Amino acid sequence: MKTMHTFGLTTYLVFAALASTSAGAATWTYSSTGPASNSGLTATATAFSATNNATATIGATTAYYGGGLGVFTAGVDPVNAQGDPTAPNHAIDNNGAIESVLISFSDGAGGVTSADKVNLSSLNIGWSNGDTDFSVYAYVGTATPATSPLGLTYSNLTSNSWQLINHYNKNNTGTFNIANSVYSSHWLISAYNGLGSGMDKGDDYFKLAGVTGDKCPTIGTIPGGCGSTTTTNSNPEPGTLLLMGAGLLGLTRINARRADRSAS
Repeated sequence: MKTMHTFGLTTYLVFAALASTSAGAATWTYSSTGPASNSGLTATATAFSATNNATATIGATTAYYGGGLGVFTAGVDPVNAQGDPTAPNHAIDNNGAIESVLISFSDGAGGVTSADKVNLSSLNIGWSNGDTDFSVYAYVGTATPATSPLGLTYSNLTSNSWQLINHYNKNNTGTFNIANSVYSSHWLISAYNGLGSGMDKGDDYFKLAGVTGDKCPTIGTIPGGCGSTTTTNSNPEPGTLLLMGAGLLGLTRINARRADRSAS
C-alpha cells in the first residue's frame, strides 16, 4: 500500500507540473464590430478597400449582420432603403473592390512589443456566398506608423514590411488552417487579391467570425518575431519537467524495490 501511494503521488506531481505549464491557443470571436478580447489581448478590426490590387487602399467600414465581420465600401457596395449594405456585398468581398480587414492586437499598454504579438494559426469563416478564397499578410516591420496598409496597394505590401502568409483557395465556411511561424501584432485578411495563381477573383464573399493563434512565449527559445534570444527563467520548461517527473518516478520504483527486499 505504501508503494502504491508513493507511485500515485509522483504521477500526480508529473501531470500537475505539465498542466501548469501547458499553453493553448486563444480564439478571438466577433459578435459585433467591436474589439474581441481574450488572454489579455484585444483584437480590433479595421476595414480597407481598393479598386484593384494596383490602386491605393482607402478606409472602409466594418459591418456585422450575423455570421461574422464584413466590409462596406461606400460608393461601391449596393445598399437598401435604410442605407445598409445588402447581401452578399455586406461581406468581405472582391466584387467591385477588394476588401480587407486588419486585425490589430494590443495588451493596452503603449507601443508595440512582443506582448502584443500573435501567431495566427486559423481563421473561422462564419458565412460565405460563392467562393471564399482569401489572402493573408502579417506586418513584420519595426516602424509602428507603417502597421496600417492605408495608402498602400495590395501589390506593394511585401515591399513595405508586410509578409505574405499565403493565398488560400476555399469555397465554404468553417475553420481554416493557416499554419505559419510568423508573430505579429497586425494581420491583414482580404478577399483573394488576385496576386496568386489558380483562383478566380471577383466572386469571393465571406464573413470573418474569428481568429485563433498563440501569443509570444515568454520562456525558452523565443521566436525571431518576438525577440531573438533564449531567456533564462527559474520556471523549467515542459520538457524539463517531464524529465524531472520521469526521474522521480524511477527513484520511487527503486526505493519501493529496496523496501520489498528489506521486508523479505
